[in-house]
Amino acid sequence: MKEFTTNIQHTPNPSQEGKAACVSIIPSSATYSLRLSVLWQHKNSLDECKLDIDDLPTTFHVGAYKNREIVAIGTFLRQQNEKFEAKNQYRLRAMATLPKVRGENFGKQVIDFALEELKNRKADLLWCDARKVALGFYEKMGFNIIGDFYEVPIIGKHKLMYKSLPNPSEGGAFVDNDTSNLKLYNP
Repeated sequence: MKEFTTNIQHTPNPSQEGKAACVSIIPSSATYSLRLSVLWQHKNSLDECKLDIDDLPTTFHVGAYKNREIVAIGTFLRQQNEKFEAKNQYRLRAMATLPKVRGENFGKQVIDFALEELKNRKADLLWCDARKVALGFYEKMGFNIIGDFYEVPIIGKHKLMYKSLPNPSEGGAFVDNDTSNLKLYNP
């Protein structure tokens, strides 16, 4: 199986200031501040916000900038979930948007950028453990819900969500809300 590496690091261009968001692949360390302030306020330092999967060759991080400030992030890692039979699954973790820019589509831009990258990586499916407060956002992005709420300690209620991606050999656009080719594993 081919592994993908991304050595692209992004420094916002000063000419972007005051303009629409600049969205790109970013280093893992650029995600820590938003992880701490938005997602994991129970942690004590930026160092505690590093995940063991952050620097794997198949993991990539996407960030959206507004006026040279990183305002939205998402981490995408290759990880199989036994509930799905898709062969090349990616998981979204640690998606965060600064509260002061929510509703300005920065989270959408992160997802849209990542979907293009996942297409390049020939991913079949993107899944995530979505916080209760974010379910509406993910549904608008074409994700589907599976199952009931479950509790993630310290963090709160979540639901498993997924988005089917096109078959790379067939080309075409991303498939929204189409579960016809999705096979769930039921033990």
